[in-house]
Amino acid sequence: MKQILSRSTVLAVILFAAQLSSIGQASAVEERNVRAGMVFLAGDALQGRGSGTQYERITAEYVGSQFMQFGLEPAGEIGFDGNAGFVQTVNVSRAVIAGNPTISFGSTSLTHGGEMVVLRTNSAKASGPLQRISIGGKPNPGAAAFLTVNETDEPRAVQQAMQGLAAAGASIVIVPENAQWRQSWPTFAARRLGFRVVPSATPSVLVVVSKTAADELARATEGTEIKFQGSLDPAATTQTWNAIGKISGSDPATASELVVLSSHLDHLGVRENAPGEDKIFNGADDDASGTVAVMELARVLAAGKRPKRTVYFVCYGSEEAGGYGSGHFVNNLPFPKEKLIANLQWEMIGRPDAKVGADELWLTGYERSNLGPELVRRGAKLVADPHPSENFFQRSDNYTLARQGIIAHTISSFGLHTDYHRASDELRTIDFSHMTRSINSMIKPIVWLLNSDFKPQWVEGKRP
Repeated sequence: MKQILSRSTVLAVILFAAQLSSIGQASAVEERNVRAGMVFLAGDALQGRGSGTQYERITAEYVGSQFMQFGLEPAGEIGFDGNAGFVQTVNVSRAVIAGNPTISFGSTSLTHGGEMVVLRTNSAKASGPLQRISIGGKPNPGAAAFLTVNETDEPRAVQQAMQGLAAAGASIVIVPENAQWRQSWPTFAARRLGFRVVPSATPSVLVVVSKTAADELARATEGTEIKFQGSLDPAATTQTWNAIGKISGSDPATASELVVLSSHLDHLGVRENAPGEDKIFNGADDDASGTVAVMELARVLAAGKRPKRTVYFVCYGSEEAGGYGSGHFVNNLPFPKEKLIANLQWEMIGRPDAKVGADELWLTGYERSNLGPELVRRGAKLVADPHPSENFFQRSDNYTLARQGIIAHTISSFGLHTDYHRASDELRTIDFSHMTRSINSMIKPIVWLLNSDFKPQWVEGKRP
């Protein structure tokens, strides 16, 4: 079993890692720097960078210290010395579901821990008309989607499909149990469910039901009203951390226009109930790889000629827990929102995707704006997302910005590998040559964007 390190050991390691960072002018990303960043961020010392944990904070401080070393300007909060820093502390108000919530339809009522378990919810109440749907189908807005699956379907893949349906607009997503779900039933039943206190949030509830309950749903009439109901304990305040640095634009005419290059720096932390001996979810691909991409782009751009437009480098906290870091950032922008012309999020570039070319990356929502095609014209090896049924456009921090009208997409090469959200997402699975080539392939297109007068636009009817 992996050793779980003490906090003092982790702090010693972070100081040593900072000392090892290379210094000097950089015109391209070097594999040794990619490897060094990955070894630290996805190593056991950071205990999986759990959302809102002290290890997430250490991660943010590390990334911020790298931004400082590269010569970026601080864009975080004011520190104890009265100067701006590179880390932003975000207070998160959370409540939890009290007792056992229920799902009801007709005369049937299912209770969490009994005939159903709730995997995730962001709301105390949700409802919608029953819609039977298969994996890859499109839910009606606000529907209670009953997902047709096979007994042999892998639970992780099913949960990804459920998340995709919720991101596409279903208010409740329900799947029938199989043997693996049933094995984990006591664990899910014992959970207290996190709830994000955002009154305007679209309800999103993921539920697994017993075979008996699934049979009842199968007999229910399409369109039957499904209701989810729970009560809340009082909200408590926790924290998450963003790392933020910037390079101010050099052209007085365009310096007020901004591009944000971003990633999320958190992952799932330590899961004591995880099967097997390894309890540390290192999150090498998800999303240490994207965070290293943002750091290396910061290193290269800071070493070159200052661009005409301003560029922010932002690594968000608590994406895995509900997008708290990016939500705070976009709702408290340190500049006018209309000046933010584009956001490129980096997510899971640690391995190539067999569904695209060997040197290609894919852009979520490629068809939604003219940003991707224009970057391709400038040399970017970007293609459309080859996994449209997964709804990846709505499943990263870019969507938080896109919902407010900002042109925001995610760059990735995730090929649906089975290590996603598992303890096996480790350094040994990373293709460092692919990562290095991928980041380098975007330098010239990004430099062009920062020095051009091009302002991307949504395609008619494609704005979120």
